[in-house]
Amino acid sequence: MEEVFAELHNAYTNSAEGQKSCMICLVSIRNARQIIDSGITLRELLGYSQVPLHYRKEVSMGLNLSKYVREK
Repeated sequence: MEEVFAELHNAYTNSAEGQKSCMICLVSIRNARQIIDSGITLRELLGYSQVPLHYRKEVSMGLNLSKYVREK
């Protein structure tokens, strides 16, 4: 899970201001299986990733979309 935390943190810190939500959602889509299987709460996930809690919606959206989206 450390890789997921690092990827979320990088998506938050290294994205342009208007792209942060989208990038966090994409990271959630890419790592949905790991996140779901870990049983971690969204609050814990964002805390460990050092991403503000108000991005909870984007992570949740990514987890839900992961059933319908495949990465190219």
